[in-house]
Amino acid sequence: MAAQLEPNFDKIFDTQKFYRQMLDTMARPGKICPLPPLDLRPPSELGTYAAGMALTLLDSETSFAVLPARDDWREYLRLNTGSEAEAVNAAEFIIADGRFDLAEINELNRGNLLSPEQGSTLIILVDRLAKDGPGVGLTLSGPGVKGKAALVAQGLEPANMERILQLNAEFPLGIDVFFVDCCGNLAAVPRSSSVVWEVT
Repeated sequence: MAAQLEPNFDKIFDTQKFYRQMLDTMARPGKICPLPPLDLRPPSELGTYAAGMALTLLDSETSFAVLPARDDWREYLRLNTGSEAEAVNAAEFIIADGRFDLAEINELNRGNLLSPEQGSTLIILVDRLAKDGPGVGLTLSGPGVKGKAALVAQGLEPANMERILQLNAEFPLGIDVFFVDCCGNLAAVPRSSSVVWEVT
């Protein structure tokens, strides 16, 4: 099926709603926030909420990559945002299906000591986000967290979490991560967070 334009996505009002929630989760690592509902028609498995985040963040002055590589995702995002697809190590934003074992995460740009803010932002899809239960359990501490915060990503391939932590091992270098599930739940793990994880 060919990529379609999204006539129901309001670049001003929908972007503001999504961006507000994304800022809230980034300021409070581990907090789960609901994203507003949208009437979108993204490609199979991209999902409405991950698509809405991509449409919020991407424009003609940004670049993106998708993992695993999928032409339908790339064409949909290019058509609806004007953003160009780049190699994983050059892209500012990466939209990834975290249910797959994605060795390419190792290639994400961590920024450099002079410009650490140039590190990539990873949007990673999972089955479900929760505060407890089975899955990849994260215990977060650091800026924005009072004591410790618990988060469980169900359906996340554990090796992907290990790769993320390796990228963030030398703060301020690293990547910022958003987890989003098919129910519209959103949580963030910024590069400044300290994370201990286990499979629960």
